[in-house]
Amino acid sequence: MWPSSPAGDVDGAPSDPLADPQRISASRRLLTDLGPVDSLDRVARLAARAVGAPWAQIGLLTDAHVVIAGHGLPAGIVGSATPWESSLSVLPARSGRTVAVPSTTRDPRTAGRDSVRNGPVAAYLGTPLTSSDGYVVGVLGVTSGVPHGWSPQDVEVVEELGASVVTELELAAANAALGRSLTRLDMALRAGDVGAWDVDLLTGGVTADDRCRMLLGLPAEGDLDRAAVLATVHPDDRPGVRQALAAAVAGGGDYRTEARSLCPGGRVRWVASRGRVVMDPDQGPVRVVGTVSDVTDARELAAARMAGLQRTAHIAEVAGSLAGVVTVAELSDVALRGARVLGATSGAVAGRDPDGRLRLHLSSQLHDRVVRHGVELARDGLVLELDDRMPAQYTARTGETVLLPTAEAAVARFPGLVQAVELAGVQALASLPLRVEGRTVGSLTLTWAEERSLHADDVALLEVLAAQLALTWSRLQADAAREAAVQETTATAERLRLLADVGRVLSGTLDIAEQLNELTRLVVPALGDWSWVVLPDASGRLREVASAHRDPGWAAELRALLPRLVSAASGHTGTRTVLTTGRPFVRSQITGEDLARAVPDPVARAAFDRFRPSSSVTVPLLARGQVLGALALFAGPGRPPHTAEEVEAAAEIGRRAGIALHHARLFDQQRQLTEALQRSMLTAPPEVDGASIEVRYVPAASGAEIGGDWYDAFVQPGGATSLAIGDVAGHDNRAAAAMGQVRSLLRGIAYCSDSSPARVLTGLDAAMHGLALPVLVTALVARLEQVEQDRVQGITRLRWSNAGHPAPVLLTADGTARLLDLPPVTLLLGVDPSVPRRDDVVALRAGDTVLLYTDGLIERRDRDLDAGTAELLRVLAGMSEVPLAQLCDRVLERMFLPDAEDDVALLAVRITG
Repeated sequence: MWPSSPAGDVDGAPSDPLADPQRISASRRLLTDLGPVDSLDRVARLAARAVGAPWAQIGLLTDAHVVIAGHGLPAGIVGSATPWESSLSVLPARSGRTVAVPSTTRDPRTAGRDSVRNGPVAAYLGTPLTSSDGYVVGVLGVTSGVPHGWSPQDVEVVEELGASVVTELELAAANAALGRSLTRLDMALRAGDVGAWDVDLLTGGVTADDRCRMLLGLPAEGDLDRAAVLATVHPDDRPGVRQALAAAVAGGGDYRTEARSLCPGGRVRWVASRGRVVMDPDQGPVRVVGTVSDVTDARELAAARMAGLQRTAHIAEVAGSLAGVVTVAELSDVALRGARVLGATSGAVAGRDPDGRLRLHLSSQLHDRVVRHGVELARDGLVLELDDRMPAQYTARTGETVLLPTAEAAVARFPGLVQAVELAGVQALASLPLRVEGRTVGSLTLTWAEERSLHADDVALLEVLAAQLALTWSRLQADAAREAAVQETTATAERLRLLADVGRVLSGTLDIAEQLNELTRLVVPALGDWSWVVLPDASGRLREVASAHRDPGWAAELRALLPRLVSAASGHTGTRTVLTTGRPFVRSQITGEDLARAVPDPVARAAFDRFRPSSSVTVPLLARGQVLGALALFAGPGRPPHTAEEVEAAAEIGRRAGIALHHARLFDQQRQLTEALQRSMLTAPPEVDGASIEVRYVPAASGAEIGGDWYDAFVQPGGATSLAIGDVAGHDNRAAAAMGQVRSLLRGIAYCSDSSPARVLTGLDAAMHGLALPVLVTALVARLEQVEQDRVQGITRLRWSNAGHPAPVLLTADGTARLLDLPPVTLLLGVDPSVPRRDDVVALRAGDTVLLYTDGLIERRDRDLDAGTAELLRVLAGMSEVPLAQLCDRVLERMFLPDAEDDVALLAVRITG
């Protein structure tokens, strides 16, 4: 989106939203405050992986396009700056909407840009990065080197990740502002004339800055130790200084003291020292660091000023600690650490979780004290009702600050605090609201072990602390929401990918066993540790079909156990329930009693129990309201029960598998019926003198399994043997029906007319035209003829006419194979019945073989007709001595693939005498 702006410039032309100075300033601010970009690189990588693209980049649009993070980009891209118009990011940035370009070379918006014309970008998906003040400050884009059809899910993923990028950028800006605040604090310390010191408890050495040396009357240069520093303290104050330091070291806490310092020349000044003991996990207290200031002139005023500075430093330190907080439970301890400057002894933070419930998190000290008194507390916080019974709920509900200086006042206002007063020794309490952008998101509650009236400055300090806590709470909630969104998006993408894989597998074959075996392998381990599919037979008895286990060592055992398990199953199993109801059956926990009811056979039950099932979901395989089977998914130890989303995904897989199973069964029935029908129309060849005839028909491996290919051979009244082969265009029932009509017409015309092949084809073409058979047919008709003189010479003549059909092959007795392709081949049937047709003749001798075939033998996806014909000649060469039946089988074995898409008819004739 873009903030409101004038519709055009002074000349009336539309203004470019990218040129808005305020927008450029907002983008520059984010670029200037940008810190480490590891998290942005991870978002870019996640975006690329989620949509299946190799590259992703995140860029800010100042007066140029600056790439700040990316994934898969060449070296030097991140950090580079390019003009707006040379970058594809200008499209979503200028429009303020997500732009998806499946093919950049075809899209006029992108085809002319450098990254497309001279670079590898073939597809682009980009979403604008809109800041909280409404300016488009950058773009998250993913690109691919090949055209890519971006799905609605891809667009949704990129837009959600784009929102997380904006959050990261604005968080970096906030952290940068915090860093500047800390710098200003350091400058304030210097301006306040405060010295700093550091005592090494292990060596006794002391380090002091120039101001500290001056205030304590120490030499301007040279090494210092504790004795030298203590020597500058007034003798009356030395015991107090020693005691304070010893107490701080012993308790691992803060060091506080005010003492008189003996300066050169006999001058005495009051100095206030504040410090903290630094603890080492192995060595204990190792250092004391602190500050010193001059409080001589106005001790009371200086003490108050020092307290303010200490508080500011403390809050700054707390702010730094909050930047590193990663869980809500840590907030209470950090809050207490910030409030201890006012003497608070315990604390708690309450905040609303994403579901709107108010959860209370106690500081560690208070938590341990409550647990010691036998009160059980949940690790993710105590859920509170939004009522007025306790200060934390009241403040979170109303947004009002509550200050209770005494235990009596606390119990009078909130009677429910009686137990807290007795259990935790609460003597004073304060509860402040946590606000984010005017909304109350929770409360901060602090307690004191003594009565405490808070002054205005104290309340102001706590309000600053509460504001810091509120921002951190909001950040943690945003981080959690973003992580949950990313996880949900990833899980959804995985489920969609699984459904796509299931669809691909189920549509890739019509073999039922192969479908279901692939299905069980796909859903493991995505939806379960093991699975099986069970189908009822015609009598209702269950039979196992397929199974899979994520552990190959258990897969064979599951496969062996499944038949017995199915036969032993009672009506209490999920499978029986699903087959009866047609609805998914979920068992979130499988107990021993469940197994005993489901599998009464103790041997089968014990064998199945070895798999240690913990939960299961069984879904029906549905098609047209009929339950065709059941898919069962089981979770083993360590895997949680199935989520609602996983159950829905399993149910959808069941629906798709049911439809695929239904189609496969229909196809199998149709295949058997149509193949039997077609074979019934392809009769056995006649036995004739002087020649042997072999025929073959092989249906296609896929599709309707019925087509228009046919052969025929019969003896005419005059004694000649007629041979025919043809192919009606199409591969369906209509083609088969048309084939039956054309074959019958040809046989009748040839038998009754006893004409030459050319006249038979001419008559057939005329009959098809006259009878309105709207089909295209290639056909070849031939006759084996022999007059007396031919018989004496040992010759048989093959007379044939070709109507657009593949040329026959002659395999001579010496093993030479050649095409009988005398040009030109006349037009196929069904186009023009008036076209003239001719006969061709070749003389055959004993041992010669002629092969007639349809185009399915020589044409397939990986080769054209010419290549297939050449391969057929190579296969036939030298096979003249092979028996004719074996020759046909070998040709099919060498030329016809199991997954062929076209059927094949084959007719071979060999002259025997």
